Amino acid sequence: MLRPHPLAPPRLSPLLIGLALLAGAALSHAAPAGAVQATAERAPIDWVDPFIGTTGEGNVFPGATLPFGFIQVSPDTGPGSGAGGYKRDRQIDGFSQQHISGMGGPLYGHISLMPATGPVATPWQMVSKAKSGERASPGYYTVHMAPWDVQVELTATQDVALHRHTFHGPGQPRVVLDASHVLYGTDASWNSALPQDGELEIDRERREVSGKMSFIGARDKNRSWTVYFVARFDQPFAASALWQHAKRRGATLDFARGGAGAPAKVQSRVALSYHSVAQARGYLERETPGWDFEAAHAAARRTWAAALGKIKIEGGSASQRTQFYTALYRVHLTPNDWTGEAPARYGQRPYYENILCMWDTFRTVNPLLTLIQPRVQAGIVNTMLDYHRTDGWTGDAHSAWHYEHVQNGSSADVIVADGYAKGLPGVDWKLAYEAVRKNAFVDADPASNRRPNQGRFRLTDYLSLHYLPTDASEKYRDVQGVSRTLEYAHNDFAVLSLARRYGTPGEIAALEARQLWYANQWDAGTGFMRGRLRNGDWFAPFDPLKAETGRQYYEGHAWTWSWYVPHDNKGLIALNGGRAAFTDKLTTAVEHHYEAYNEPGMLQTYLFTHAGRPDRTQHYVRKALSHFSSASDGLPGNDDSGTTSAWLVWSMLGIYPHAGEDYYYVGSPVFRKATIELGNGRRFVLEAPASSDKALHVRRAQLGGKPFDQAWLRHADIMRGAKLRLDMAEQPGAWAQGGALPPSVSPPAR
Repeated sequence: MLRPHPLAPPRLSPLLIGLALLAGAALSHAAPAGAVQATAERAPIDWVDPFIGTTGEGNVFPGATLPFGFIQVSPDTGPGSGAGGYKRDRQIDGFSQQHISGMGGPLYGHISLMPATGPVATPWQMVSKAKSGERASPGYYTVHMAPWDVQVELTATQDVALHRHTFHGPGQPRVVLDASHVLYGTDASWNSALPQDGELEIDRERREVSGKMSFIGARDKNRSWTVYFVARFDQPFAASALWQHAKRRGATLDFARGGAGAPAKVQSRVALSYHSVAQARGYLERETPGWDFEAAHAAARRTWAAALGKIKIEGGSASQRTQFYTALYRVHLTPNDWTGEAPARYGQRPYYENILCMWDTFRTVNPLLTLIQPRVQAGIVNTMLDYHRTDGWTGDAHSAWHYEHVQNGSSADVIVADGYAKGLPGVDWKLAYEAVRKNAFVDADPASNRRPNQGRFRLTDYLSLHYLPTDASEKYRDVQGVSRTLEYAHNDFAVLSLARRYGTPGEIAALEARQLWYANQWDAGTGFMRGRLRNGDWFAPFDPLKAETGRQYYEGHAWTWSWYVPHDNKGLIALNGGRAAFTDKLTTAVEHHYEAYNEPGMLQTYLFTHAGRPDRTQHYVRKALSHFSSASDGLPGNDDSGTTSAWLVWSMLGIYPHAGEDYYYVGSPVFRKATIELGNGRRFVLEAPASSDKALHVRRAQLGGKPFDQAWLRHADIMRGAKLRLDMAEQPGAWAQGGALPPSVSPPAR
């Protein structure tokens, strides 16, 4: 099934296409995002720098794609380059057609093209010696590579990658196609995939190489898949040959030299499918019927401009604007619209794939898409429901037609509850309850000794003991008893929100009790959420600073996880001895242990609001923002499918979602004004005219022109197109400290 891109603009007339080509040609030589340019002349798209996060631990890629596109064509830099397959300080070993952004382990890297001049002795081991002139913008990438003296340019449509190679050197122009190319992580156990077998064919008359390649692995040794492809070229082959090395497969294609001293230019269009060569060829015919690289680039730019233009900001420094729009860009990279590429058993319904890191994205990405891309978010939720309807479970992560592991709880529950609370249109909420109810009440494997791919780990033990014991499994170390119990309780709260409409009285009563089981992990003697054994004893020895993925915690320690009760912060405040004690201890936590890019703790800076101290939230959010920058290492941690980037977007805007419920915290806006184009056609405006690096505290507020004395607002306030005005000052005041507190399960603590 061929389909238009979900955000594609309408087809333009030939005149408008010509104008767009001029704009696109100018863009391909535009200054980088950090260059000096008048602010008024720069559209949101022109502030994006895809190289932010390409050194350090961001695990992102700089190549060309469309928002939520099926194709992400990008350079690869070999083993050790992380999930995105690319590190800016490494040399290039190919340009492959599919990537994921910001994951812990690599995936895809299918079908690489590598241009060169002169002889190529080992086509499966090609690496540039130097690179220069590397630039990127949304929908475009270019680089010059030595020793071959060749310029590479990339752009993309929804399903097709376009390559343009300009050979300046005197040697024989050639392109090496590697059908077995994959991305490799830093450890053998994290290989992205292992090529198994393939079939390739060269059709000189069509100027095509086509075929298929099968793989196994990709973070799960038990899964396999096959990729079909077509690569079509605009120039005839002067010579061509297939090559094979062990399980590697590819083709070497030679082209004529340029005439009269001019460089040779070769364009190619590459399409993939998980069904057939014919389907891949169909994408070529429909989306790129000709060889106009600039037209494709201009169309990609229009699509990105529309997506990024949904939030317009005023004020802030050049670096802050670059950080903001680059983060917003990253939010649009995953998941990916694979409609027509779903497994046959799913039929032809809209289908999203690479719904990864649900355990992270529920916090920031999905609530943001609900505001600015509700049709996409509904597609994501409906795909999760299709996973349930077709294969039995929503899962917690999914890629390349397969479930991936469940990290802690069943985070799909929170994504569903968030959409339900906010009235996300286009979802069958009765079916949604059926799906999340299964997560809450059915144990996929009560005796499991491994991290599951569906459901909740050892749910039967949790239901019996009212917590997950650290010794639930003797054979499996990473029980994560505290982390899982806390997330299960939050998941139960999320499921309860739908149960009140669609569940039975017994289900409602059970979930109402279970949402409070987080307190069973609270050790009053130490003042932390602590692991417990089956017999009820506390886990020992206990060190609140011991970070682990192990018996008690996941990717953190007691200082990380003892604040994770999102649905009942009033109850958590009571456990800590009241608002003052809670505020003091939380201050210690965010001063010494907070990492904005470690998702279990992301919410901590906003929790002061529940204790009536929004001034602390304002201070610590701004402090956390100082760890980001517009440099290539300016993304301080793994982007986790856009989760960290979405945290940055929200925190710079000055509001932050409470996932699974219908309210948002008021933080400390970086910009003087932000206008959000909402999915319902209205606009939400947040004004903070005096905001600056020093003026970070809210002294007064108005919502809809009326005084506003609480540090949170409802989703309905945003969706009706209200204006929130914040008067900022350098020193904290008493604003909202006596106002209404955000919702919570327990009664208020004093």
